Amino acid sequence: MEDEYKAAELLSIRIDKKLSSFSTVSSPGCSICRVPNPLRQINEKAYEPHIISIGPYHHGKDHLKGMEVHKMHYLKRLLQRREETSVQRYVMALKDKEEKIRECYAEPLDHIDGDALVEMMLLDGSFIIELIRENQSWKIRELRKKKDDFPNFNVVSVTRDLLLVENQLPFFVLLELFDLSTLVPYLENENDMDNGKEENENEFSHRALDFFSGMIPGPGIQISMTPDPEIQNSLKISVQDIKNLLGLVHVSWLPSPDVRRRYVKNPAVYSEWNLTRNATELQEAGIYFKKLNADEEKSLFDIEFKDGVLGIPTIRMEENTDTILRNLIAHEQCCCDCPRYVTDYVTFMNCLINTRKDVELLRRSGALVNGLGDDEVVATIFNRLCHSIELSEQNLYSELYINVRKHCDGKWSVWMAYLRHNYFTTPWALISFPAAVFLIILTAVQSIYLFHSYYRQ
Repeated sequence: MEDEYKAAELLSIRIDKKLSSFSTVSSPGCSICRVPNPLRQINEKAYEPHIISIGPYHHGKDHLKGMEVHKMHYLKRLLQRREETSVQRYVMALKDKEEKIRECYAEPLDHIDGDALVEMMLLDGSFIIELIRENQSWKIRELRKKKDDFPNFNVVSVTRDLLLVENQLPFFVLLELFDLSTLVPYLENENDMDNGKEENENEFSHRALDFFSGMIPGPGIQISMTPDPEIQNSLKISVQDIKNLLGLVHVSWLPSPDVRRRYVKNPAVYSEWNLTRNATELQEAGIYFKKLNADEEKSLFDIEFKDGVLGIPTIRMEENTDTILRNLIAHEQCCCDCPRYVTDYVTFMNCLINTRKDVELLRRSGALVNGLGDDEVVATIFNRLCHSIELSEQNLYSELYINVRKHCDGKWSVWMAYLRHNYFTTPWALISFPAAVFLIILTAVQSIYLFHSYYRQ
């Protein structure tokens, strides 16, 4: 009995020790998290960096070590901007924020000591800042002509890696390093310093969005970080609220204001957020598809349905599109307070696309550009994108779902769908149907003529 009591006491002490070092207070907003396992299992490669590690989660992996020398190269270039020879200023600034940096990651970083963490933040952050700066200033080819020591790596692959959920730095680290390395005029007072810091924050955000805009598969990303008052009030966008580069892209890739007004809490249940028909079947029911022009007011999310016509902005399906969409969806799934525009969009497109025939229909209408070549591949991508995702209580297209189903359930649409499915499936059927109708009419006229001729006699 005494032995059991001692064992229980030791266990209690061990648990109490764990509790004393465990904090129940989490940092506000979304952390830099790991991709949930149900999502990762669908396509693990979409969440893994190809050539560069950023932050602690993938640091030290063998196939990513080749980029470490390029990080040193870019840190040296950052120092040269202000003709500095020491990193002391930057190290001190990051040391002061070490605890805040640790709190940004969902997983504990106890295995990384303070010096190693600060060095990682400095090297990774300097690389990102200088890459964005230089790709903003010159085209890649021109830059390589001017600088013999320009690093030779695949910028597209690096850009792809910088938009992975697990490959992120806290955004305030990037802002701090950008601010410290920016040449500014002499500032007379504290207000001028605050204004200068705010200008630097907006400038870096603008440059970063311009840098990543080429990876976004459709229109709608807002490069400016000073949006109109309506957007400011509805979304409360501010640089301080942004957690990382992926979060910056997410909060800047928006539906137009009119479409965002639909994004209100809707009493409709999940089962109503479905078209029940794919694109081919909708066409048979009398619905037409058309491409919406990508003007300044339109976004990829601005899908419209009016008078039996489904207007869809063009999406470009390219090599990295699957990865970008998956990581934006994972960001939305991990983030408890951000709108799920990308999740809603992909869910809607998955309703339209079941087979390669649906992709072909959308491609011919101009609503989809297939840079992958095979329509079957695109269909598979959309079908797999929606696996293991969780829908919220709101949906950008809840009203559109209802209107499309009402249109399809109308008597005229049902009759047209029957005719298209049974008689208009091939060109020969299309020709034979009116011929058959004409033959029936001709036979009826002939019968009436014979009937009248008989009674005249």
